[in-house]
Amino acid sequence: MVVRDTCALIEICKESPALSTRTLNRIDEGAYILSVSFAEIACKVKLGKLEMSISPEKLYAELQTVPSLSIVAVDVEAWFKAIALDWKNRDPADRLITSFAQQRNISIVSSDKQIRAFYKRVIW
Repeated sequence: MVVRDTCALIEICKESPALSTRTLNRIDEGAYILSVSFAEIACKVKLGKLEMSISPEKLYAELQTVPSLSIVAVDVEAWFKAIALDWKNRDPADRLITSFAQQRNISIVSSDKQIRAFYKRVIW
């Protein structure tokens, strides 16, 4: 299992995702997506910072039907664990995703340099 960062979720929606074959295979084996990623995407679309061929709501609905994916609702305990990380990154989604991966000792699919510098199990 891996956890997909929001940038990986956006990337996989592209016609030709820039992810390695190895990473795509790891995702196919099983992946988590945190609910905060859908909120991030919806905000970027609403602000005009992101254009997608599918609405965030439709993306969420479609991904719920993929057996190898688990969409994880973020609860208050997860937020507290994310905030407790000894990390200067102020992006709440990055903190949640990284904390989630740390707790499960799994890789993160991300191109984010800050995540990569803090958490060594990052693939792309």
